[in-house]
Amino acid sequence: MIKTYFTKKILVLSALICLTLSSNAGLPSKVLVGYWHNWDALRLKDIDDRYNVLMLSFLEADKDGAQDNNVVGDLEFTPYNNAEIIADIATVQAEGKTVIVSIGGANGSFKLNNVSDKNTFVSLVKTFIQTYGVDGIDIDLERQAYMCTPSGSLSSPAAYHQYLIDGINELLVWHQSTYGKKMILTSAPEVLYTTGGLSPWAYCNGAFLPFIEQLRDDLDLLMIQLYNSGSNYSIGYPGNQTAYNQGTVDFVITQIEAAIEGFVVGAQNVSGTYSGLPASKVVVALPACSAAGSGYLSSANMKAALEYLMGCGPKPGSYTLANSYPTLRGLMTWSANNDADPSCTGTYTFAQAFSEISCLVTSTDPVIEANTSIFPNPATSTITVETSELGKLTITSSTGQIVLTTSIVAKTTTVDVASLNSGLYIVNINGTSEKLIIE
Repeated sequence: MIKTYFTKKILVLSALICLTLSSNAGLPSKVLVGYWHNWDALRLKDIDDRYNVLMLSFLEADKDGAQDNNVVGDLEFTPYNNAEIIADIATVQAEGKTVIVSIGGANGSFKLNNVSDKNTFVSLVKTFIQTYGVDGIDIDLERQAYMCTPSGSLSSPAAYHQYLIDGINELLVWHQSTYGKKMILTSAPEVLYTTGGLSPWAYCNGAFLPFIEQLRDDLDLLMIQLYNSGSNYSIGYPGNQTAYNQGTVDFVITQIEAAIEGFVVGAQNVSGTYSGLPASKVVVALPACSAAGSGYLSSANMKAALEYLMGCGPKPGSYTLANSYPTLRGLMTWSANNDADPSCTGTYTFAQAFSEISCLVTSTDPVIEANTSIFPNPATSTITVETSELGKLTITSSTGQIVLTTSIVAKTTTVDVASLNSGLYIVNINGTSEKLIIE
């Protein structure tokens, strides 16, 4: 089993388990993200433990199988077994894993045409989060009917992209006030709508870049789908006229570089300069095997591309990076179900490759070294906090009210919680937070 990064060992329901505390919205320092098919019999709780971020796929708007007539009011989640998935979400969260719902997908995407659509989107997502207890949302809108814009810029998005941005901002505020912590926000857009903006040739190129640009501070992970995407240029275009093909190390390297470094958008219908994102927010997204369509990269080539990107391996192809990115966040795959299937490329070959990338899977966090333990949990009268991260501790009720504040001035601190009523609380230490149960 791969070590979960920066987990804080606490007791939950009398069992010793690990829960993740992180300044990055509760996400591990290095992530292995697996999308989970809600139509498959594979239980969420049975996915290989190396997957520390699990994506429920999908909360989708497709009611009749016609992909281009979807409306947001049809958003629904129809898992193979609803009772099991609710229990499994709680189980894997207790094991320290992050669970996110992916919204849209190839068949279930949609667009928000007006304020009423935006309000419907916000309401349905709130209900889902409250019902299933997920840690955040993933935006995976596909198909040109929903993504392509007649015109727009990175500073002034097209109207239906702006409605989406406004709705997500409302959800971020609501989640913070309701749960006392940031809602995790991720996105897995296609190449066409992102780094495709390097090229002027297609009408839809770069269409999703205004969304990324406007939400760059709140976006926790960007996972551009480096598959089913044909070829694309590097940030040297047009000086470098080479088009790099999917399924190669150069394609992965050039598209990740563009996502991090940014570029002047060359697309016909979207103008502006994409600023890029910190490497710590960027994830390499690849299929687990050819079952996901085109763009599959062998484990050896995937590892070679990652190690070169992170600065701990030689150049594996023809393209030369100007910089290395040691804080690159990790890997994502479509899908964990495919990876679990022995007929794919062997059982959990993708997860195994992740565990073999020495510069990605490390034993210590390069940024945060909190090493915090809170116990017992559940608690009755006192809790003990053991941490190397000294500072302010607050405890917030499930309604968002701060009920206790104290200072952490030593590596071991006892906190009196006898005055708190029974229930669920959020403990926050310098911006990192986790659940606490008072009995």
